Amino acid sequence: MIPVDYKKVEFELHELLVKIEKAYTLLAFDDDLLMKIRECMDLIKTKRYTIAVVGEFKRGKSSLINALLGSKILPADVTPTTATINRITFSPVPKTIINYKDGTSEEININDLCDYVTKLSEDGKNRISKIKEATIFYPAQICQNHIDIIDTPGLNDEEQMTKITINMLPDIDAAIVPIHARMPFSETEKSFVCRLLESNNIQNIIFVMTFMDQLDDDDYEYNSFINSITERIRNEIFTELKNRSSEEHVMNKARSVLDNMKLHTISSTLALKSFVTNNRKDLTKSGFEEFHKNLIQIITAKQIENAVLKCVREIRTLLSVTESQNIKKSESINFEIKQLEQLLQTISEYRINAKKKLDDIFSAGYLRIEEAINDLYDYKNKATSLFINSLSEVKIRDSKNIQDALKKANIECYELINNIALPEIKQTVLKYLSDDINEFMICRKTLIDNMSSVIGEPQPDDIFGSMHDIAENTLLNQSFEWTHSSIPRIHDLSNVNVIKNAINAIDLSVNDCITEFKSAINEIQKKWFITVNDDIKKITVYIDNESNVKHDDINTKLKVQNHNYTTLQTDFNEILERCEAVMTEVLPDFNSIKNI
Repeated sequence: MIPVDYKKVEFELHELLVKIEKAYTLLAFDDDLLMKIRECMDLIKTKRYTIAVVGEFKRGKSSLINALLGSKILPADVTPTTATINRITFSPVPKTIINYKDGTSEEININDLCDYVTKLSEDGKNRISKIKEATIFYPAQICQNHIDIIDTPGLNDEEQMTKITINMLPDIDAAIVPIHARMPFSETEKSFVCRLLESNNIQNIIFVMTFMDQLDDDDYEYNSFINSITERIRNEIFTELKNRSSEEHVMNKARSVLDNMKLHTISSTLALKSFVTNNRKDLTKSGFEEFHKNLIQIITAKQIENAVLKCVREIRTLLSVTESQNIKKSESINFEIKQLEQLLQTISEYRINAKKKLDDIFSAGYLRIEEAINDLYDYKNKATSLFINSLSEVKIRDSKNIQDALKKANIECYELINNIALPEIKQTVLKYLSDDINEFMICRKTLIDNMSSVIGEPQPDDIFGSMHDIAENTLLNQSFEWTHSSIPRIHDLSNVNVIKNAINAIDLSVNDCITEFKSAINEIQKKWFITVNDDIKKITVYIDNESNVKHDDINTKLKVQNHNYTTLQTDFNEILERCEAVMTEVLPDFNSIKNI
């Protein structure tokens, strides 16, 4: 058999992924697809390989991993302990990161790992529910060259623990299944191995019999015992797969895994002890050395194959969604046209209803404005009191003294209304008018926001500021004037009812001030209508120009999208053919598993 040129394979797959990435970028497909392409590129570069130790609880999974690491890193106990996914990855500097389900992470002391990944304490149980995965960075030789080892919660411990293990199966490449020497291959283990065989990504399953040191050597003959267990595993799995009516590619994988299956027998405890004591005899007796050698051979032989197979599978998956992605993109472009049509309809309705809406708002708020202006009537009595008080201070009632008293009251009354009454009323009225502007601007803002999202940010005038300035400047000009004289125009005031004349002058002048104030409000309304009408014209011109440009752009975008997709179909088919040719080169029996 001609040896595979893996460098050529890597280059070929990378080239195909680059072509897909460029095509998907051009077609503006979903970002998560581009992310998957980059993940495939990284996989081809690193050939990352993940081995999980999976099986029932109390099968020595954590102890087995500790033996592989050459040190007691993971907590191991006679009771079920591991309650999270523990990933061991290579790093020259040991450290442990706890990754939580909420996306946060925390670095902890490796000696505190037991407190985070086991359920032996109440605190541990509470913390576990929040943890997604614990990553242990450790300078383990076996983890070099992008090899990760995963410790999993035991099956049949608790339902939640079993679920955690099952959910991580799509992320592993190979599985080590420990079987207890005193309780070999239970129904749960049989069912779970079938699940492993049915998993698309898991191509290698290694069976290990643990706790061999608990068997009495006089009670069994080693070779006969191992052969019988091996045959039992093989027969029961094939029977179970047939009962499940498993697909042909699953049966082919089962034959590949089981026909040449070797059941390793080890004692993790003895192996760890030998590392500490450097006792070669204990290491040989533990069976660990042969198992470790076989595992390294599998990793070396299968690492690139698994990376290629996963990459090919991902490329096929990516290419299988091109049509649905193009339809999705085309629908998105058509939705832009629909949005533009809806915007034009909204503009038309705004053009028709804007001034009516403003008039309705103004009319609804006019009553409170009128009430505020009418507060001036309350100052008539105060003004009259000023005249009465001033006249009461006259000691000698001659014409000159009476006239001086009336002039004094006249000035006090003028200042009372202009400096105290009107500023308060103007402030209140301006607030009411601002409320009316705000209510109208809510309607207008909805329109502007729609325009911004569909055709870009418009640049119409700041009509809120313009309308507010109109109201403020118009109200600023309002003042009280004596439109009727409070001082009778006669020579001798001593025989005239000057109070009656002053009351009449106050009444008429305040009434004229109120009338003028209300006229100013009507003037504000008229100027507002002019401002809104000008704004409508500017928005209409803007939307007419921009909508035509936008409509042409969208139609062009749709044509280009359809043209690019049709053109790239040939490239997609060529990529798929080249991809499967690469796969056949790496795995000659690829056709028997290509449906995986």
